[in-house]
Amino acid sequence: MDITYLQLTDCLQALQATLKSRYESYRIVILEAGSDTREFEQFVARHFRLRLQHYMLTPKARLFETHLAIASRSTHFLLYLHDRPMAVLRVTPAPFEWASLAQQQLSPTVALSRHVEFSRLISHSQNQFPMSVNGLLAAATEWAIRHGHEGVTALCRSPQRRFFQRFGLTPITTDALHIEHRKRGDYWLLSAQWQQIFAALQQPIHLLANPSEKHLDECAPQF
Repeated sequence: MDITYLQLTDCLQALQATLKSRYESYRIVILEAGSDTREFEQFVARHFRLRLQHYMLTPKARLFETHLAIASRSTHFLLYLHDRPMAVLRVTPAPFEWASLAQQQLSPTVALSRHVEFSRLISHSQNQFPMSVNGLLAAATEWAIRHGHEGVTALCRSPQRRFFQRFGLTPITTDALHIEHRKRGDYWLLSAQWQQIFAALQQPIHLLANPSEKHLDECAPQF
């Protein structure tokens, strides 16, 4: 592991420590692949229904995930406040969900195949502080580094594109992708290697360093 990885790991750990020091009742639970993920799935399904994203819960959508064995291959992250789940995130190694969703428009490169996919990033409330959601991203990124991955990729809607870019991810495509399985909604595919995330976290305006309330409307991404 080179110096950049070590510096980034230290930075990610410091950010998580800051979250815990400011909000003592917060904790992050990591469910390794093969664990019981019922609480995670219940949280996700509840919020898809609340946000009228029923197309994410159809038998076709569930069959799609089963075919790719996504749940069994993924590591799931849950952020709790007073033992209540407030935000979740799923981390999956290749083959990626987005590669199947956008197979007629884009294929993963060899370099991207060494990344992990961040998906199902959902927070409980539009008023969720940026620091807490970024703490979840920090924990997942640290996990991915420790497990030998080389970066992150994510498929997201336009409103969340700027959010992920603050964490260091940049768009791979110049135009939005239209995903048939998701009501032909506009999605953006982003990625970052660890050096890019480390550079982003050094910025003084980063949300983890300055959780301003003006950004609260951007803190409930859902993919």
